[in-house]
Amino acid sequence: MPVNVQLIFCLIKDTTQIVAGSNSGLQEIPPMSAPDSLFIGWLAAFGAVAVWSGWIVVSRLGIIQTLTIYDIMALRFFVAAVAIAPFLWRYWPRHLRWWQTVLISLGQGAPYLALAFGGLHFAPASHAGTMMNGTLPIFAFLLGWLFLNDRPDRWRGVGMLAILIGCGLIGWDRESAGAEPDAWIGHLMFLAAALLVAANLIGTKAWQLTGLQMMVLIPTVNLVWFGPIYLAYLPKAIGEAPWTEIILQGAYQGLGPGLFGLLWFATAIRSIGASPTAAVMAMAPGMAALLAIPILGEWPSEFAWTGLILTTGGILLTAGWQLGQPR
Repeated sequence: MPVNVQLIFCLIKDTTQIVAGSNSGLQEIPPMSAPDSLFIGWLAAFGAVAVWSGWIVVSRLGIIQTLTIYDIMALRFFVAAVAIAPFLWRYWPRHLRWWQTVLISLGQGAPYLALAFGGLHFAPASHAGTMMNGTLPIFAFLLGWLFLNDRPDRWRGVGMLAILIGCGLIGWDRESAGAEPDAWIGHLMFLAAALLVAANLIGTKAWQLTGLQMMVLIPTVNLVWFGPIYLAYLPKAIGEAPWTEIILQGAYQGLGPGLFGLLWFATAIRSIGASPTAAVMAMAPGMAALLAIPILGEWPSEFAWTGLILTTGGILLTAGWQLGQPR
């Protein structure tokens, strides 16, 4: 799952219900108040945002090293499928028709990853984190408005406007390290990736899938169809790559965002509540930009930082976080 920050916000109710063991909604589940639980909750929230922001940096690192994007995709599906194999029978979404299963699996499967990883060939990690995380709630709103008759409130509308301005600034940025003249190709690929995930969110909501069902469905289906194509036809460099690179990409891609990120996020929601968790999650684009500085040597320009700050504020608002609201 790049899984991605905005995806988890859209699955927040189901995930929290799994942790809480109840049928109540997100706002009806009170956070734990014990000091130890609060400490664990804040630790889990920052751990989740570190995993999700780190995914962008680790993916960019893998792309500029030895492995091909197809190697990284295959490692992701294989490791994730092995990890969730014990839960496959219990959590498989049997209520879905075959074509619904295919559509859901593609929305965050190989096509999404091909676009996200392909975009990282052309644009730096700070652009990826801002544009994919930022535009996702806008695409989700547009599709929800068309197909589910969803309507945003005033603050979410303000948030989407801030995101558009912030992403527009990122689109013009060519001064950041790693932002080449053809970075616009990467930007278009990031937007297409965000659109795929947004469509996936609409299907998830309309067909009533839980977070655990998504965790078992996506890697399993993608491994079944992508694995043979990868082995037979796609370019591979896994034989030339050092073991350290293979282990890093396999472990992080397969276990990071879709497993540990989701579990830590659910722990944070239960321990400290929805609003503080949303505030921490909005740090993902900024944290990705900060991590890219020492790991990739990619320094964002002042132009990029401005766009990133605007987008972060917009993500906060679209996630339902407002100053002064009950925590």
